[in-house]
Amino acid sequence: MESLLALLDKIQQVSPLPIFSQEMIVVQNAGMQHWLNMSLAQQRGISMNISYALPSQFLWKLVRSMASDEDVPDQSPFSREVLSWRIDQLLGSAVVIQDPDFSSASQYWLGATIDEDDLANRSVGESEKIKQDKPRIFTEQQTLKRYQLACQLADLYEQYLIFRPQWINDWHQGKSSQSFVNKEQALAVEKWQAKLWQLLTQEQSYNPLELVNKAIKNIVSKKHLLPPRLSFFGINAMAPMWLSFIEAISEHLDVHFFHLNPCFDYWGDIQSEKQAINLLSKWVVGHDDITVNVGNPLLANLGQQGREFMALLNDYSTVNIEVFDAVEQSDGAANISVLQQVQQDILTLTDQRSTAKNQQDNSIVFTSAHSALREVQGLHDWLLHQFNDDKTLTPKDVLVMCPQVEQYAPYVSAVFARGWQDLADKIPPLPCSIADRVSKDAEPVVAAFTQLLSLPDSRFQVSQIIGMLRLPAMQNKFSISLEELDKMSAWLEQACVHWGVDQQHKQQVLHSLEVNNAFTWQQGLSRLMRGFAFSDRSIYVDEQLYLPHVEGNDAILLGKLMLIIEQLQYFSQQLGQDKSANQWQQFLLTMLNSLFEVTDEMAFNVIDQAIGSLAEYCQHANYQPNISLSVVRDFLTNHFSQPDPGRQFMVGQITFCSMLPMRSIPFKVIAILGLNDGEFPRQRQPLGFDLMASSKSELGDRSRRGDDRYLFLEAIISARKALYLSYQGRNIRNNNEKQPSVVLKELMEYLEAGYGWQLHNAEVGNEENDNGDRSSDIKQLPMQAFSEYNYLGKFKSFDPNWLKLKSAKKNQQSDVLLLPHTSIVDDEPQVVDINELIRFFQHPAKAFAQRHLQLFFENHETQLDDTEPFSENFLQSYLLRQQLLALYLVGSSEDEISSAVSAAGVSGVFPDLPSTHDSLERWRDDSETFSEFIQSQSQLTNDSLPITFINTELDVVLTNNSHFTLSANFPVQADSLMFYRSSSAKGKDLFGLYLHQIIMQCWQANTSNLNAAHLTEEQNMLAQVNVTKGFYFDTKNQKPTQYRFSKIDNAHVQLAFIVETYIKGQQQALLLNTELIEKFFKAKAFTQSSFEKIWSDSGSMLSVVKPLGQDPYMHYFWQQCPEFSEYQSTFIALYQPMWQAQEQIK
Repeated sequence: MESLLALLDKIQQVSPLPIFSQEMIVVQNAGMQHWLNMSLAQQRGISMNISYALPSQFLWKLVRSMASDEDVPDQSPFSREVLSWRIDQLLGSAVVIQDPDFSSASQYWLGATIDEDDLANRSVGESEKIKQDKPRIFTEQQTLKRYQLACQLADLYEQYLIFRPQWINDWHQGKSSQSFVNKEQALAVEKWQAKLWQLLTQEQSYNPLELVNKAIKNIVSKKHLLPPRLSFFGINAMAPMWLSFIEAISEHLDVHFFHLNPCFDYWGDIQSEKQAINLLSKWVVGHDDITVNVGNPLLANLGQQGREFMALLNDYSTVNIEVFDAVEQSDGAANISVLQQVQQDILTLTDQRSTAKNQQDNSIVFTSAHSALREVQGLHDWLLHQFNDDKTLTPKDVLVMCPQVEQYAPYVSAVFARGWQDLADKIPPLPCSIADRVSKDAEPVVAAFTQLLSLPDSRFQVSQIIGMLRLPAMQNKFSISLEELDKMSAWLEQACVHWGVDQQHKQQVLHSLEVNNAFTWQQGLSRLMRGFAFSDRSIYVDEQLYLPHVEGNDAILLGKLMLIIEQLQYFSQQLGQDKSANQWQQFLLTMLNSLFEVTDEMAFNVIDQAIGSLAEYCQHANYQPNISLSVVRDFLTNHFSQPDPGRQFMVGQITFCSMLPMRSIPFKVIAILGLNDGEFPRQRQPLGFDLMASSKSELGDRSRRGDDRYLFLEAIISARKALYLSYQGRNIRNNNEKQPSVVLKELMEYLEAGYGWQLHNAEVGNEENDNGDRSSDIKQLPMQAFSEYNYLGKFKSFDPNWLKLKSAKKNQQSDVLLLPHTSIVDDEPQVVDINELIRFFQHPAKAFAQRHLQLFFENHETQLDDTEPFSENFLQSYLLRQQLLALYLVGSSEDEISSAVSAAGVSGVFPDLPSTHDSLERWRDDSETFSEFIQSQSQLTNDSLPITFINTELDVVLTNNSHFTLSANFPVQADSLMFYRSSSAKGKDLFGLYLHQIIMQCWQANTSNLNAAHLTEEQNMLAQVNVTKGFYFDTKNQKPTQYRFSKIDNAHVQLAFIVETYIKGQQQALLLNTELIEKFFKAKAFTQSSFEKIWSDSGSMLSVVKPLGQDPYMHYFWQQCPEFSEYQSTFIALYQPMWQAQEQIK
């Protein structure tokens, strides 16, 4: 390619154009244009007065001007974009629908709209009358299928025009081509496609093929319209029709075709080994050993497309100038890398397998990984080594290609872009750009706009709406900050908004009239508005719930939210109505400007251009019918899914791009990711009505598979120093070996047979693969980035973060389980509340992780749920039962209790089902029964339960004579401490009762020497307490129960031991969870196997859904089940006095 560039530059220097004339260069894509322009500027110091064009646009414009036909529009009516709308209009016309020749095409999108069997039994007149009288009102699904069929047909007709122009001429003359393999089926398809083409040409005043012929005839008279000189650069495929036109104009101006020929010998007749053997086997019978000479096998297998194009060029009278740069074998052949040697083999049509030698180096690297992420991480490490070894290598010298760059874009951003943020950690930054991205995935505004097009089908889920509002363009439009958005989310969660605009919208979605407005935006926002206007607390009045969460200036924020929902509802209704193309353009632009503020002009230009294209194409096609939303959505989605080949390509950074044809731009380093079996070369299944697939292939035909094979060949010959080839060679689930792409396999086999490489996919840890001695082996990356093997071998990782994680995994227990015994007690608060002690012993490992390691596995952010509740929420039912119990115990009236039950029923935390009413009544009865039990056990004479809360502090003397202060808020009722909970008693409850009892006893012992006159009234009440009671409702047996703790021996000793264990738990993670108490002491013999069952068995009697070992905090400290014997003595000393002192009263 550099030689072609030098030749182009030399021609322009030797034969310069007039100063005011522009050089016309036709390139295949914007990437080639950019490289060519920058390379010319680098050689000359400046590149100017050069006009670049793409082949199709340039040739159509030239043909139109040379044909002198003013009736031909700038936008060809036979271009794929316009033709699709013309075909769609014809397919929906009565002429096509009623024509039996179009029955297969019409049946595809219409379905069984007309009973053909019924029509067959009627007379011809009756049948025609039924067809004419039948209303032509099509469903949205039918119009969408019709448009999609029209797009496929438009693409086919464009292919026919370019590659099968003789068919078009035959159809224009009413003939059949008769050149099909399966004639019977193909002729039936050809019949209706030919008719459809005739209908299309009747709408226009010219035939597109005749236009080309007319342009050729007018060349002499219109010579002044031709450019002074025409150059085609880097194009390796072109249809014969256009080559004929170019040959015609070449008689009147200089036309230069700068074509990259991978071989300077004649190779037009070489065949792949498979083709040669198939041909030879027909002539050689009875011989199993057949050898063939195919020249260079890589060129033969991968170069079919280029070979056919060279054959087409040779058919024309041309002057060939061959410019090749061959390496002299006599001078420094030993210094040639394997990559250069392979390129030399292709150039000289040499098969190195016939004279095999042993030569390996790192100019070609094969890498196998488990996933796309590991492919990108492995590439990042390898590139760092390349920059280390070659000081002249810069990021702009590196090109990375993938079959589909969108599949790798998120990983590229995560692995490469992160380097800019971690400069403090000395991670070398590797600046990169990602080209060929589709706007639908690359631009959040485009993705959000596409999502808005689905509003009529949307359930208006709360997470969907809030997700849209997190887009900066929408936040700026409505002046909403992130903090305000979080506040909105909290409101919506408290208002139980899940989905649906209002009752009518829910009825439409569920296709049922028996639906109310529960969980809708209308219900939730109304409750918030009523609460702001009329109440400062949550109340239930006149069957309406008032939520007090909006206060003061927050009303403005609530108003913005209501405005957004109203606008979205309006646009949803308008989107559901069919419109003309111009009406859609006006409406969509209005919706865009109403909901988004311009923050990224490029993204908004993409949307504006897409909407404008819809109106423009329909105008050129003279499309009259109204268009449904599904068709508009399909058109825009396809438009947003087209990659932009020129954007972010070669901008001075490492370039990531998709593998597109004709990108044979030279780079020092070329890497290709995703060379997986079945994914590359890519295949395109032909349509059932594709006539080209039913005919024999002709010289110049294009195929996706052929393009990809030639693209891989171009990548091999375009790499100047190194070629990095990566594929996913191991299954990420079971580590089974996976095969590489067939083209990669062919290169591997050539290196094995010709250069002695040993390319086998060894597993990670294999000494031959990881010791760096055999560079020819495939480099198998470990599945995880923190694997120790990732830091061994020739291309070890540079990432210190994964290395830290690897070290942390090895030393996790020794480094994290135990903190240094520094002044941990001095750092403790002077006063520790008793509830803090209870929470600590409920889960000591969790308390240690959160307090000292700042490790929180729970997500405390507001989680908006799109799904309404369909089953009882145990936490919410417990809170309601606890609320009802409190109302009964304070002697509330039946009206107050009924109001609380009704408010709970409509609150949104329970299912909107008839069974919910029964559950509420059951919980009400249970609460009443529970309250009566508490009152009877407390020997009350009235309906209320007076409880006095008394705050006190206690100084605890530890065994080392240090002091520790505890605070408690004692609920005193008569001569006892009173606790109650509408749930079964758990280990933490019993431990809490026990702890209150011993603290109370210790306090009483410390104040026993004081005279009652020196105590306050509350202290005198506390001095009279002699028992701690806990009332609980056994949910399994559906009956109340009571636990009591009275006089406990050695209370001071027990309390000191508890506090000392708590202090120890601030230094290391302890396995002393209160949930183990009942299981341990009820067991006849608690062994390690018993604990292992609790650790891993979800069916254990622990009151947790998951087994103990699946608790994230437990798993963090103990990946395997620990030895409980290490904690057993402490566990017994801590909890056995409590277990023995408890009394249960049923």
